[in-house]
Amino acid sequence: MRRRTVLLLLLTVIVSFAAAQQANRILETFQANFSSANLQTKLEILRSAETQDPVAFGPLYGEALSFVVSNAEKLYDEPLLREIGLISVNRINTAGYSNATDNLWRLFYLYDESTSRIQVLEVLGNVSTDSMEVLDLLTNWLIAQNNLFRSGGRTDFQVVATAVSIMGKFDSNAPFDAVLDIILFQYPDFVTAEAQKTLDGMPGEHLELALESVRRKDVLDKRSTFEYFVQATFLPEVELGPFAAGALADALRASPRSADERESLRQLRYDAANIIRANEYTEATSVMVRHFNQTVLEYDRGITAKNRVLEAIAGLGIMGTEEAAARLTDYLELLNTYTEVDRPYDTQIVLATIVNLQTLDSPESYNELFYTTLLENYPDRVKDAARQAMEAVSH
Repeated sequence: MRRRTVLLLLLTVIVSFAAAQQANRILETFQANFSSANLQTKLEILRSAETQDPVAFGPLYGEALSFVVSNAEKLYDEPLLREIGLISVNRINTAGYSNATDNLWRLFYLYDESTSRIQVLEVLGNVSTDSMEVLDLLTNWLIAQNNLFRSGGRTDFQVVATAVSIMGKFDSNAPFDAVLDIILFQYPDFVTAEAQKTLDGMPGEHLELALESVRRKDVLDKRSTFEYFVQATFLPEVELGPFAAGALADALRASPRSADERESLRQLRYDAANIIRANEYTEATSVMVRHFNQTVLEYDRGITAKNRVLEAIAGLGIMGTEEAAARLTDYLELLNTYTEVDRPYDTQIVLATIVNLQTLDSPESYNELFYTTLLENYPDRVKDAARQAMEAVSH
């Protein structure tokens, strides 16, 4: 019985081998005939091959596509060549023949007819999503389209939407910035919807992806990128504070080269600081102190409005940390010095500093608050606020 089983297995192997040999001979015959035939005959050979196993005949369709790509300049005027290309692409898709990836991309790049490009992209999305080279090529192509669109050039929105959708099939966040720009540059809604879907599905920590994107942007694009992530659903609400803190730190580090860049970074700082304050993200104390210092400096130079100083003071007040209390105490000391030497001061700013010191409830601010009550130049409401704050921090 055992001998019989072995013989049957051996016979099966022999039959399978013979069948494979026969299939290879058939494929080689088709390939040889295709290579030497004219256009019409090439087309008929491809049509007759449709009865064969598409997986086994992948090399034939790859060869046919290579022929089409080599004659891409004739595609616009030669319908037979276009038909050969159509059949080749369809059968490569059916066969899942990944060896044709390079020529699929070349066809996409060389032949810019919309329907053909969309079809090729869809096939690339089916047979080459493990190819980082293809993803890099798609990303670079999309970057070029974004630059063209932003400069007012003509862009094929249907093809762009398909490309963005296909990118979502790759297990990579490499094209994150290029896809994000689709949204930031305000493409038509159906294109941005695909971009949003692809962004949401990209692997990786969304908070880090968003922060890195802000960091990589040119100075004048940082604020619009920040605003998008604050308003979109890409980040959960609990991550808005850390995101704003990272963006604020980036804005403080940046080196603007023009008045427009300086103003854009200022507005980004104000927006980020207000998000931090609204979310009471106390881990941002150090960066909020740096923002406060910069805002006070800008106010003293007449660059920014008083309300921005008041916001910065309130931002420190919400931190609830000794570091924030120490900085506001130092600021109150400076304001008291100005007052003592008859330098003009703003009552609203002094009151805001005192009120937020009361909120911070640090005993270290007691002495400066007490000194405030002794200065004759202050009106009674400032002194009364200082006494109230002294009482609060002394407990």
